[in-house]
Amino acid sequence: MRTSSKGFTLIELMIVVAIIGVLAAIAYPSYVNHVKTTRRAEIVVLLTQAAQSLERQYSKSGNYADTSTADPVGNSYYTIISTRTASAFTLTATPIAGTIMAGDTCGNFILTNTGARSNSGSASTLTCWGR
Repeated sequence: MRTSSKGFTLIELMIVVAIIGVLAAIAYPSYVNHVKTTRRAEIVVLLTQAAQSLERQYSKSGNYADTSTADPVGNSYYTIISTRTASAFTLTATPIAGTIMAGDTCGNFILTNTGARSNSGSASTLTCWGR
């Protein structure tokens, strides 16, 4: 008399692993792209807030070089450097090495006192800045 065994065969298990592998190969790049888009939006907000702070300082003191306004900080993925003169400023957000944004196609984000937005990477300004 034969007894039936319960469980999965090796072939069934390998098919399930292969299906999971294909799904992961499709989903992971999409996830990484979404994370990068979110980080870009975050740095755009931080640059805009820093520019607004500098504009408020200009309204009060008549120049951008006044040191009473602190330099913008950035976040875990970008550092923001401000270059200021009495009549102009340039904010540059540079990706931090070793983060997910280090190899991003947008490169550095640049915002000036005239509102000009640009980036140093190969992607378009519309793609990077979202407008």
